[in-house]
Amino acid sequence: MKSFFTKSFFILFLFVTSIEVYCQDISIENKTEDIIIKKDTSFVKHVNVTFKKSDQVLLYPIFYDSELEKISNIQVYTKKGSRFKPLKDKVVVEDDVELEYIASKKVKSVFIPPGAEARVSYTVDCKELMYFADLRFFSNNKIDTLKYNITVPNTFQFAHNTIYKDSLKYLSVDSISSATMTKWNIEVVPEKTEPDLLALFGIYRNKKAPLMRTIVVPSSYQGDEMKYMNDWYLQKVETKRGLNPKVLQKINELTKGKSEPMEIIDILYSYVKNNFKYVAIEIGMGAFIPTHANEVFSNKEGDCKDLSNFLSEALNYKGIESHIALAATYDHISDCDFPSLSAANHVVCLAYLNDSPIILDPTDPIHSPNTPVQSIQDRSILVVNSNGGEWHKAQSFTPSQNLIDYKINLKEDSDKMLMRGGFEVKYNGISGNFLRREFEHLDQEKTNASIKKHFKLVFGNHPIGDFTVTPQPKLVEANGKLSINGKIFNDADSRILFLDFLPQPLETQERGELLEGTHLGSNLSKKVRLKIEMKAGFQVFKPIEHNFTNEGVSLTLKISSPNYSTVVIDYDFICDHNSVDKENSKAINEILTSFKKIVNDPIILKKKG
Repeated sequence: MKSFFTKSFFILFLFVTSIEVYCQDISIENKTEDIIIKKDTSFVKHVNVTFKKSDQVLLYPIFYDSELEKISNIQVYTKKGSRFKPLKDKVVVEDDVELEYIASKKVKSVFIPPGAEARVSYTVDCKELMYFADLRFFSNNKIDTLKYNITVPNTFQFAHNTIYKDSLKYLSVDSISSATMTKWNIEVVPEKTEPDLLALFGIYRNKKAPLMRTIVVPSSYQGDEMKYMNDWYLQKVETKRGLNPKVLQKINELTKGKSEPMEIIDILYSYVKNNFKYVAIEIGMGAFIPTHANEVFSNKEGDCKDLSNFLSEALNYKGIESHIALAATYDHISDCDFPSLSAANHVVCLAYLNDSPIILDPTDPIHSPNTPVQSIQDRSILVVNSNGGEWHKAQSFTPSQNLIDYKINLKEDSDKMLMRGGFEVKYNGISGNFLRREFEHLDQEKTNASIKKHFKLVFGNHPIGDFTVTPQPKLVEANGKLSINGKIFNDADSRILFLDFLPQPLETQERGELLEGTHLGSNLSKKVRLKIEMKAGFQVFKPIEHNFTNEGVSLTLKISSPNYSTVVIDYDFICDHNSVDKENSKAINEILTSFKKIVNDPIILKKKG
């Protein structure tokens, strides 16, 4: 009877606290994973977790993929005196994990009673060796010591690469070899990070935490891990290729009378982007391996790997060499520069035109060929092909190619406090992608309202009107009327002009100081020219200049008076970074702070004597 009430209380507790239980502040004395690689390319993990004494009920979650992993032999122990003894009435509750696109994830929640030190042990069997893709050196919980002991038979080789290890207080990696196997011993004081349920499934959005990326390869591939991953993935994908007559007929209809490769690329790329729905339902290895190309065509839906594989097949059929490539987007924990499934979260298509590679992302509705794919700029991708694969650096425009060019002309109105005029701006390259996305996802009325709101914020919440926005593949143009009020004041011997309505260097960011991990969309350069015609004359003044340069970021600003009634402000801003990180955050924020101080300081216009 006592056991029944204990379990009932636990189930009620789990039901009420829901997902918040996984964010408990659990203190763990040590955690050990003994990982054994088997010759049949499966592996097993024996996990032991020792918890510090707690006055609260704890729930320890074991997340796993029900298609690839089997959890068994869960044991709970509590400390009695100096020994740990098995808990007679252990409680383990299993539930599905509610994620939009991963359908095979489950969680076993283990009940840890309060009032004593406790230990949980369990075994994880996995049938797919490639799934052993990382060792996490971070945790939502406080762990004093984390150990990984890996046994690798000599028919295999273990390769690894650690990212962000500078943030670790302690890391030790060593190995001992025998005639039959190599044992790796890894000990670390893991970094405590903020709770993030998605990180438990390898979805590391904007996360920068220490991680060892891993791959176990047959000895014949020693020193050529990239080729092994390429060959493994290619073997899996080959069974998902081949186009049936119905698909070939549609491709022929779309490209009838067309012979220029670039024109064919445009037609087929646009067809997939505009006619196939993005749907991702991942089950087991389906998280990595695409659905068959014919099924993707039949259903007119798929995710990045499905659509890229179909597009690649269509292009190859038309005689345009094409491959799929594994990639890591800007918000992934690492670059895809190491052959591990943990180093990639995206798949794109790579076509060759006159031997020059062109990256195509059919899941990005605003991407145009021969422009960078915004989410993977400057990142490595692994091109999967029959030649053993190859690394390729994704294209990025230079800041000058992403030029944002503002021209603003204002005239002082008769009431001496109001300035009226207009503005025009050109977003070159991919700097205007944030505006293109408005046109893609919203109807015309909502798009106009959203873009109007954007430019109103750009000019410090001053009203704009009669604006138009014209998106083109490599250029977005916008213009409109502008009214600025309350920025001119009269004094006895001078007039005071404030410029805090001037467009900010990074207009898509509302924060004055940017945090590490902030994605800027692209590198860029920005030119702003503001010309103000004043009603009353003033003394021509010596130009005021400001110059700042640091770590790939620069700002040059000049305030001048070409004649007695005109004030001109010119500034040039360059930011050669896509994201804010540890290395550039100080430089970026110092320049943004300097700009704010400049435009907040008034310009004193002395009256003509």
